[in-house]
Amino acid sequence: MSQTLASTVREPGEPARAGYTRVNAQALANTARAVAAEAFGVAPGLVRAFLRDDSGYLALSIQVPLPLPLEDSLSASRQTVLELVGVRRAWIGARFSALTGSLVSRVDVRITGVVDPAVGRKR
Repeated sequence: MSQTLASTVREPGEPARAGYTRVNAQALANTARAVAAEAFGVAPGLVRAFLRDDSGYLALSIQVPLPLPLEDSLSASRQTVLELVGVRRAWIGARFSALTGSLVSRVDVRITGVVDPAVGRKR
C-alpha cells in the first residue's frame, strides 16, 4: 500500500485530487509579520501581528515601529506620516491576500515607535 513520491506528484493537466489543505493561525500570523516588515522596511522581529475572524474574513492587527529617517520617504512623496502608513496598510492587505489566498476585511496598524535600521533597535 505504500506510494512512492513520484506517484503522489500530480502532472500538469491531471485533474486535482480530493483533499484539503490546512494552514494554522501561527503560519498566517508569521506571514502577516513578514509582509508588514517588508512594507515598513524593518526586521520581522520588531513586528507583532494578530489575526481575528471578522464574519468569515480575516482582520489583521499590526504593531510596527517606523524606520528612520522618515524625512526621505515623506519628502520624496510629499505625504504625511498618516498618509504614508495608510498606503502601506493597503499594501499589507493586498500582499497578504495574494500570498495566502485569505480574504482580508481590515488591516489595523499601530505605530509603536521609531527604529534606526543602521542600529537595529527601537527608540
